[in-house]
Amino acid sequence: MAQRKTGDLEPGGDELVGEEVPIWQRRSVDRSLQGARARAQDRSDRFAAAALELIEEGEVGDLTIQDVIDRSEMSLRTFYRFFDGKDSLLLAVYETILRTLAVPLLREACDKHSDPVARLKALLETMSELTAVPNAIARALSVYHLRLVETRPHDLAHALEPLRGLIAELLVGVDDAGLLRDDLDLTTQAGLLQELLLTSAHSAVLAGIRQVSAEDLWAFCSAAILRPGVARATV
Repeated sequence: MAQRKTGDLEPGGDELVGEEVPIWQRRSVDRSLQGARARAQDRSDRFAAAALELIEEGEVGDLTIQDVIDRSEMSLRTFYRFFDGKDSLLLAVYETILRTLAVPLLREACDKHSDPVARLKALLETMSELTAVPNAIARALSVYHLRLVETRPHDLAHALEPLRGLIAELLVGVDDAGLLRDDLDLTTQAGLLQELLLTSAHSAVLAGIRQVSAEDLWAFCSAAILRPGVARATV
């Protein structure tokens, strides 16, 4: 009996795979899968968009799955094809707000400056401005963040990657200019700065008042991040 080459057959089956599959067939399957993915993404996006509409109308803590289903005009069965429960939906809403609204606004403010320290300062000032007057979107981010920290910590960490990436990018600019402290690695500094900014934002939004000014926050952060002497000159 002739020996079979590895990869000629699927394990446990007799169908040819890899190069043995006609190219037209592979392309047909790819097109079919692309269509299915697009339809699935459209439906899941409709649920997230419906939830966001309700949040903008003032429904944050009382948001229910049924509210979202009614607004999206889709079925409960369809909902559970994409989400395993309310926390899964809240994660989708949280990530949507962060990626499409919050981080782009922060990046736009930073990109108005060329100086690396000024770019970093703009990040802190803009986050303070966005949470200075609590609104439905800011409150949703804070409320959902604190809930997801407990129920979906690993998923939340992934959702926060755009913010962490922006902070790291700004710190790299400061480091390239020779102004960043060198006794802590950049990843650690980015994580600490993110936690400080988020904690400050949540406190301001949920309490309805900011107890630490943007100036004080920058004075503290610049002293912690920049090389000795640089912070004093930039405060």
